[in-house]
Amino acid sequence: MRHALAALALLRMAAPLAPSRTPHSGYHGQGSSTPFFEGWYNRLTLPEAETSVALIFAVFDPGARTPRSGVEAQVLVARPAGGARRVAASRDVSRFAAAPHALDVRATLAGGDAFALTSTRQRGRVDGVAWDFSVEPVLGRRRRRATGACWGGAFANASARQYSTAGWLASLGPLFSPHYQVLMSLGRATGFVEVDGERLSFARAPFYAEKNWGAAFPSRWWWLQCNAFEASLEGCSELTLTATGATRQLLAGTRLDRSEDVALIGLHVDGEFLPFPDVRWTVAPWGDWRVSGAYEGLTVDIAATASDAGVPVRVPTDAGMADGATETYDGRLSVELRRGGDVLVAASTHLACCETGGDYASGVWGPAASEMAEPLRTVAFNLDLERAVSAGLDAAQRRGWLEVPGL
Repeated sequence: MRHALAALALLRMAAPLAPSRTPHSGYHGQGSSTPFFEGWYNRLTLPEAETSVALIFAVFDPGARTPRSGVEAQVLVARPAGGARRVAASRDVSRFAAAPHALDVRATLAGGDAFALTSTRQRGRVDGVAWDFSVEPVLGRRRRRATGACWGGAFANASARQYSTAGWLASLGPLFSPHYQVLMSLGRATGFVEVDGERLSFARAPFYAEKNWGAAFPSRWWWLQCNAFEASLEGCSELTLTATGATRQLLAGTRLDRSEDVALIGLHVDGEFLPFPDVRWTVAPWGDWRVSGAYEGLTVDIAATASDAGVPVRVPTDAGMADGATETYDGRLSVELRRGGDVLVAASTHLACCETGGDYASGVWGPAASEMAEPLRTVAFNLDLERAVSAGLDAAQRRGWLEVPGL
């Protein structure tokens, strides 16, 4: 009975979303009758405790009712004394609920396990791991240029624009799979995580969130994330990094017709948003990432290494969630931002999250470069164009002329 009441309380939990919500915060699977998944990735970094916590949630085929239909929660805890990986799932999709236009997701799973997340709070319990924390968005304070954000715009300002990671136009139809959105490049989390009765409390810990959705996951990918750099930052006082590259599928009509390599480096430097569309990389199957990017006269170089073997991570597959990636939370990463020969920012960390996933049977991937096709490339990285188009989409949805799932 106690577990049932706790699960019911999670399902009733809700928190208001800031007016300037990140695009694609809502659930895209409303009414979907074709193969579909949507997943949410959240990471807490606790520098003083040398600890990271990843909370990963996924739903499959909510309308199609296929053999992989269901909902799953995966919790990864990395600590100096040892890690933990716990998984709970249910084949009953009716146990899952999500709001169509806001980050508000919840589910009950087997054995009384459950999870709930909004833009400002997360709670849950999965196989001996429990968590409850609030989240305060940090990026988005008004700056001179007002471009800092959870992902591009000012989170705390209703008139400021947040940006879609791959352009809003890219989600008006099934153009590629999967779609991808950074929800929060930096928040401050306050609360606790409890592992088998041992509670770890924290206040204003760095928090990160992203999501993806579509018909299929990339055939291979790499990913780097950090919002907890060493105190010896040069050239800025606050820095966040998300960088990723993938071989994704493009759709022609209703078929996954061909693939392309795409990549993005996203930096927030003291709140200013810098998206790098021209990305090159050489990434080993495990342990070594070399990535560079260019944007409006700026260049950025990223180098990351992993000395541990990493931990397996469950990812979307044709059969549902299965081990398909490797991730470390102790990656040693350096980033250098330059304009010409002048170094603007230099930073390093030993708390980066570094990942490779998918098919690396051929060995090192690279040298490789982003090949995003036009016109998607222009849509994704022209912030002025996105601001104009997204304002029109907002107005159309408010007037009931258009319904875009997830926006």
